[in-house]
Amino acid sequence: MNKLKQLLFLSALILLVSCTKKIENPHWIINEVMVDNQTGFMDNFGQRNGWIEIFNNTYKTQDLGGRYLTDDPNNPKKYPIPRGDVLTKIPPRQHALFWADNEPFNGTFHLNFKLDPNKENYIALYEIDGKTLLDEI
Repeated sequence: MNKLKQLLFLSALILLVSCTKKIENPHWIINEVMVDNQTGFMDNFGQRNGWIEIFNNTYKTQDLGGRYLTDDPNNPKKYPIPRGDVLTKIPPRQHALFWADNEPFNGTFHLNFKLDPNKENYIALYEIDGKTLLDEI
């Protein structure tokens, strides 16, 4: 009976690990996050909201379009970064700044969720397939 429990535990562990894979040395990393932006950067509408900085960790221009940002571990495809937008082509060793203002109609870099300074926030970046985790904090 003990061997059966061990086998079931091992099977469950393998299944859990295989559900979400994380890339080692990804091209994209969550570099910096500002949750409570009271005196820092303003967006192109003069508003100060939380923001997430994604860094191109390569030595060539990469297109961030088609990937996903989320604040919900159960919804990895919450914010699809638009494809075909010239703004999502990020030069080598540079970053893109996404405003967590829950106003995605304001443009490519405005997310459909906000960061809450009164609680711990989950932030994740997923690959185009919506399953491969690139980075999370």
